[in-house]
Amino acid sequence: MAISPKCDKCGQELKEFGGILLSPPEGRVVEKFHLCKDCYREIHRELKQN
Repeated sequence: MAISPKCDKCGQELKEFGGILLSPPEGRVVEKFHLCKDCYREIHRELKQN
């Protein structure tokens, strides 16, 4: 990967593609968060429980 972003949840460098979490828009602004695969799975599991 040419750019090495870090997971916004755990802080680890992404070694492979993970997930992206987008915030609800505030006006015309949306926040974008990068997630590693493990953190994505954790958030996905939490969302499925609700």
